[in-house]
Order: sequence, then structure tokens, then C-alpha cells
Amino acid sequence: MTSDSDQMQTDRQAGEWHGPELDALGWTAALHTAAQDVLKAAAPDVQPDLLPARVAGVGRGSFRLWTAQGEEGALLAGVMRQDPDSQPVMGDWVVAQRLLDSPDLRVTAVLPRHTTFARAVHGGLSRQVITANVDTVLIVTAPDADFDLPRLGRYVAAVHASGAQPALLLNKTDLTRDPQPFLAQLRSLAPGVSVYALNARTGEGLGDVRGALRPGVTAALIGSSGVGKSTLTNALLGRDAAQTGAVMPDGLGRHTTTARTLYRVPGGGLLVDNPGLRDIAVWDPEGVATELDVIEQIAADCRYRKCTHTGEPGCAVRRAVQRGQISAGQLEAYHALKGTAAPTRRNSRPPRR
Repeated sequence: MTSDSDQMQTDRQAGEWHGPELDALGWTAALHTAAQDVLKAAAPDVQPDLLPARVAGVGRGSFRLWTAQGEEGALLAGVMRQDPDSQPVMGDWVVAQRLLDSPDLRVTAVLPRHTTFARAVHGGLSRQVITANVDTVLIVTAPDADFDLPRLGRYVAAVHASGAQPALLLNKTDLTRDPQPFLAQLRSLAPGVSVYALNARTGEGLGDVRGALRPGVTAALIGSSGVGKSTLTNALLGRDAAQTGAVMPDGLGRHTTTARTLYRVPGGGLLVDNPGLRDIAVWDPEGVATELDVIEQIAADCRYRKCTHTGEPGCAVRRAVQRGQISAGQLEAYHALKGTAAPTRRNSRPPRR
């Protein structure tokens, strides 16, 4: 049995597992407990080389990690490269190993996520995780043609489903003489959800938003194109984050429009700059269940009770695709989720000679 003194010694050997540096990145007691479980399961000779880190950048096969010692490059352990579902995403907390023969760390485990933000793919029937451990999602709109209460309501519901807390931002308040009617609609749409009025270009109202980004809190932006998310990002960071900086050895720029990046906000807090969060179909597990139910209901009218929906005569599901009731992408995702064969495509047959 490991004594408390032995565990404390292991902590010291394993690197910096406590302290303000990690706390500022969002480190919690729950993460520490999970990390200690990983540490205990590691071989004794490996334990001194392990340390916690947060994913701050994702490239092709490489990662940028924040540790208590600063920013470092990392690669995946071999077993993790073989399983896409086990690979970290931007915002994840991981356990990494420091190697003697490489300047890069090696990611060996992903710690449990307290929130999972994903976008819907394949017609909304499956998801792609793009960011983890986001505490607050800032939903940005403007008092113009973008102002769409039903869509904003779906965003709020989807953010709640991810485990994060939503906040509604009315940007570009200079576009209207009186923003109060817009703000009143936002407050009635989501009672209890914070609502902010601001003009990111001039800085008006920016202090209220910045005040919500406390040390250790991670925020992300979503909203339609043209509502001023990039301007807001630059204003919160106090610099032009949209400009491409020096390219790192792993091929990741300091900022590009395609690389997911986690930034520190001056005064505290973290901000996700993620192209995938700007204009996406937000993943909603309840919505997926509804779509699956729709397909199952349609399948009840198939001619054969065990119809696979891959080409049998009298298949109601294939007929629904032809009629536009459901999309081909939704059916493909349904097959993937059910583990059944993908629909046979006509153009997959070999050409006649």
C-alpha cells in the first residue's frame, strides 16, 4: 500500500502537479485525482517523467501543450495513434511523458472531460468532438438580419447539452438606435442566461464580457459570419490575433485560420480561437435521438421485417431518401451508428466491358 508520504514523493518526482500555473489553465481537484490514477498505473521507472498538460494547439499528428513549465510540443504515444476516439482534442487535459531522446513530449493518456463541445456531422446523426473542457460558450449575434431567436434558442439548448454554460452577446450595438428591445428578447429567450451588449470595435461593453473570463475559466465563441467574432477575439486579447505569426517546427503557426488555438486572456481566463466553433451545426444528443427515432419509425413500413435498408425491394427508408424526407447522409450515419452495411451505390459496380 502506498503511504501518503510515498504519494507526495511520487508527486514531486512526476513534475509540477500543483500550483498557480496549472490553476490558471483550468486545473481542478477532479483532474488531479484522475491524473493520480494514471500515475499509479504507470511503471515505476516511467512515473518520474510524467506530467499534466493542456492541449493548446492541434496540428497534423502533433500537438502544442501547456505545462507548468511553459509551452511544449508533443506527439501521440503509438497506441493512441491507432485509435482516433482516444486522441486528444483542443482543450483536453492529458498526461504526457518527458523523453530523454526527444525534444517533444509524448501524450500517453487523456483525462476525463467535464464538458464536450462537438459539431453535428452526417446529417446530424453523429458527432465530431472539436473542443473539450469549455466552461462558457459566448453566443454572438447582432441587431441586424442575423438576429434569429429560434436559431439562438437552439444554440443555447445545444450548449447546455454539452455541459457548458451559455452567454448571449449582442455585438455591434451601433447598428441600432435602441438595443434594448433586442436585449429584452434575448433575456426572455433564455431566463437566467447572462446577456451582454457591446461594440467590440469601439470597446463599449467589453469590460463586462472580460469580467466573465476569470482565471481558470475557458470560453469559446460561436455565431454566424459577420457578427464580429474575430473583432471580439482581438479586443479581448488586446492584440491582432488574426495575423499569422512565426511558423513553429511542427508546422503550426502562432495563429492561422485553420489551426485550433487556446489563448490566455489578459487579466485571466482562456479563449478558444477555433474555426470549427464559428459556424457549425452544434451537436445536440437529444436531436440525434429524435433523428434516429424518425428513421426507425419509417423502417416500420419496410416490406421485410429485417430490412437492412441497403437495397431490398419495398424498403421504406430508401424510399424516404428518394422523396427527400431524410438525407442520404443521415442514412449513412444511421448505418454507421447501427454497425450495419453501408448502402450500396450504383456507381460502385464495375464498368461493363
